[in-house]
Amino acid sequence: MTAGVGPVSGTKFYIGPAGGIPTSPDLFVEVGDISNLGDISQTFAEIAVESLGSGDTYQLKGQRSFPNVNLVLNKNDSDTGQIALKAAAAATRGTLYPFKIQEVDGGATTAGSVTWTGEVFGYGPAYGGVSALRSVKTSVSIRPSTLTITLGT
Repeated sequence: MTAGVGPVSGTKFYIGPAGGIPTSPDLFVEVGDISNLGDISQTFAEIAVESLGSGDTYQLKGQRSFPNVNLVLNKNDSDTGQIALKAAAAATRGTLYPFKIQEVDGGATTAGSVTWTGEVFGYGPAYGGVSALRSVKTSVSIRPSTLTITLGT
């Protein structure tokens, strides 16, 4: 059955040990208690082409841009994935970690997944109003040459 419209609920986010993408799925650790998984949409810059002779202006597709994946976590100091993210944020600049998003597509025969390597930028508390949960915010970069997106089928 082909994957269709479905909720994000049930989608998993994983971090692996520093280095390349592991060949064994057992080396990834699930990051728990995520309240917002962020966005991995690539965008392209627009380059304006202006011509005095024709009086036209049109756009060309320019450089591709990869966003940082901004995560919001419900703070859980005993979650092994959150502990791993915090350690990765404290790592030396340039230390790359593998990441994986595993989709749970209702009705899909094979769930979609996304893998990449990147750095973790920051890890700190975020406070809200009186009814808010204690949360943590962090972001993860994407190294374009390591990005693999597998669509669910």
